[in-house]
Amino acid sequence: MSKFIIKNATVVSVDSTIGNVPNCDVLIEDGVISAVGPNLQHSSDHVVIDGTDAIVSPGFVDTHRHTWQTQLRTITTDFVLMDYFLALRQTYGSCYSALDAYLGNYCGALESIDNGTTFLVDHSHIMNSPEHADAAVKALFDANIRAVFCYGLYANPCWKGSMMDEEREKQKPNWRLQDAQRIRKAYFDSNGPENLVRFGFTPSEPEVTPFSQIAKEIEWAKSLGAAVITAHHNSMGKFGGHNPLIEKLEQRGLLGPDILLSHANCLDDKELEAVRRNGVGLSSTPDTELQMGMGHPIAFKAQKGGCIASLGVDICSNSPGDMFQQMRLLLQAQRHLEHDAGSGPPLSMVRKCAEVLEMATLGGAKAVGLEKLIGSITPGKRADLLLTRCDSTRLVPVHDPVGALVLYANGSDIDTVFIDGRIVKSEGKLANVDWPKIRQELRASVAAIMASELLA
Repeated sequence: MSKFIIKNATVVSVDSTIGNVPNCDVLIEDGVISAVGPNLQHSSDHVVIDGTDAIVSPGFVDTHRHTWQTQLRTITTDFVLMDYFLALRQTYGSCYSALDAYLGNYCGALESIDNGTTFLVDHSHIMNSPEHADAAVKALFDANIRAVFCYGLYANPCWKGSMMDEEREKQKPNWRLQDAQRIRKAYFDSNGPENLVRFGFTPSEPEVTPFSQIAKEIEWAKSLGAAVITAHHNSMGKFGGHNPLIEKLEQRGLLGPDILLSHANCLDDKELEAVRRNGVGLSSTPDTELQMGMGHPIAFKAQKGGCIASLGVDICSNSPGDMFQQMRLLLQAQRHLEHDAGSGPPLSMVRKCAEVLEMATLGGAKAVGLEKLIGSITPGKRADLLLTRCDSTRLVPVHDPVGALVLYANGSDIDTVFIDGRIVKSEGKLANVDWPKIRQELRASVAAIMASELLA
């Protein structure tokens, strides 16, 4: 594995013992950050990357993503939650072939890397067949992203002309449980923190499934050694009632640090205390939650309660795979909420940019149990990091590097992305990716899905 040194950068470490350091070097050896500081010594076999007028920061950790939905970009931009359920979960998902699932996951992972996300939780509910599961997993490996593939039990509906096997769904409605075990054995013989792609699990939807079934599915996931077990929870906002899932899981002994709940905007203080007590991770997705009427993102309330708060993109059918956008939307929405609740004008800013940057990096790492491995620029951690050039019209000058990352930068400013010490984006372009060729294949996939959708 190559050795690198990034010289003379501004390092935003998200490590409280290091802080933000100007004119700083970062040494990378054997996939590990070996040193951080000014004027570091290095050997002639280190590849030198000039960090002048650039910010080095941890890669983003996206803790909630339905990666397969890449082909549906822009479809839900004016949708509320019920529109999404009817279109995406009742129609489009059933239109996907195994090849479509591969391209959705592969291109979705590439989009993530291009925009600085080095780790994602793939909440994958596109298991129309065992071949779909194989394709979705293979795509993550091929993209060279760090990820956890969470095998989803959701069954897309069968209709004439869909890609679903109606006979299999009728004769073996629980086939996905056994197929998850097959996937675990076939692709994840080792499933430790050191593995780039790991096996995880997604049970049936808790809002519409009896708790007894949810509990059995989570027990099954634990028996398979799932690294992360993730589920939507209390995500219906005004569309649905309150689900006492957390209380029931804790009583059953199933609530723990391997559980990651997305949305969860309706949690009360008692439930948040249970989340904190059991080390459960929470993932907020500001774009979808604010647009679709799912309630105000719980991230800051959770953080105040001592819980692990993280961020996710959720779906690319209504927003890009861009964590910059999620950070700034969450921050400004929370600032407005708190300013509006005050009896007079705000006299100081309480919510700082550094808080959402931490949620998008170290918070995400904590939510998936990898805080000792990734999430900050810390010697000894794996080298998952970004080099953001401050050369564009919106990034000259930069007086506050944290503010620049949260409120100014976007994916086009990212020059270099490292994942596990390997360069996956260089000089602003994805490494070893023939994007024009892949783009053509993706467009053909979109055409096939749209043609199938007309049959519904």
